[in-house]
Amino acid sequence: MSTKPTSVLNTFLAVARQVEATLDSNALKEGWKDPSALEGYTVAGLAGHLARGLLTVENYIGAFTDDTTHATDAAGYIVTVLGTHDPIDSDFHRTVRARSLEAASNGPTSLAREYKEVRQRLSERLPHIPADETIQVLQGVVVTVEEYLRTRLVELVIHLDDLSVSVGQDFTKDLPQEAYKEVAAVLAQVAVLRNGGLNVIRGLARRERHIDPVRAL
Repeated sequence: MSTKPTSVLNTFLAVARQVEATLDSNALKEGWKDPSALEGYTVAGLAGHLARGLLTVENYIGAFTDDTTHATDAAGYIVTVLGTHDPIDSDFHRTVRARSLEAASNGPTSLAREYKEVRQRLSERLPHIPADETIQVLQGVVVTVEEYLRTRLVELVIHLDDLSVSVGQDFTKDLPQEAYKEVAAVLAQVAVLRNGGLNVIRGLARRERHIDPVRAL
């Protein structure tokens, strides 16, 4: 197993730094109590949810397992964890929103400080963990460290955009293009798992044959 930093790790850490700057921004603090652009979330709750995209990494990154037989990839993780839960009314998503609000309960300054401390620890620790090491994460799903970081990229990039729209400031302008490529690739794979490969191809290239939008999430 090699511990040489991969492009996924470097991209994850770059996006994590941008999220840190966002959580410490005046725009976020000023809009903290407002409704967000994501249904069911206040700006505070959305900030907590965004932060948890990194905070939870520290919880799982040491949960190593020798079970490689059942390992899945980033898309498989997302499909398994999200399942068919309604994004608004399901118990699953109500629990997610509650945890997000709890993460933000001490205010923006406290959340930004906690996030910064965890990001710094992960920046030191992750480069020394082999990318192909397998870990057991949410709901017992087994993935490699690299595939798990790809799921975190999806969370960070999507919800950073949600926050940008929510407070009217472009927090995504300094993100590396590699981040968008990684997230788009994962979402395309999720869409294939949920809709079938041909439907995705037609949705992207032959809309006259598949009029309904093809979605990943």
